[in-house]
Amino acid sequence: MIITIDNNVRVFQVVTSTGKQAFCNIEQLNTVVSMLGTNEGYFAIYHFWDNKPKKVSKKYLKELFKANNLELKFTY
Repeated sequence: MIITIDNNVRVFQVVTSTGKQAFCNIEQLNTVVSMLGTNEGYFAIYHFWDNKPKKVSKKYLKELFKANNLELKFTY
């Protein structure tokens, strides 16, 4: 899987319970979650704010997708 990351927008990290991980931007988040084969409740999404990872809540994730006019295609 090859993802091109735009460093001018927020970067996300998806980490599964088995240790698989990937970095992406919000536009690729649906693709990355499906490619890693995640299961609801067994993965975490982090975003980087002030160069520190912060866990993304379900509510915040829904707000981000709505603000960017994107459809959330996975259950977090």
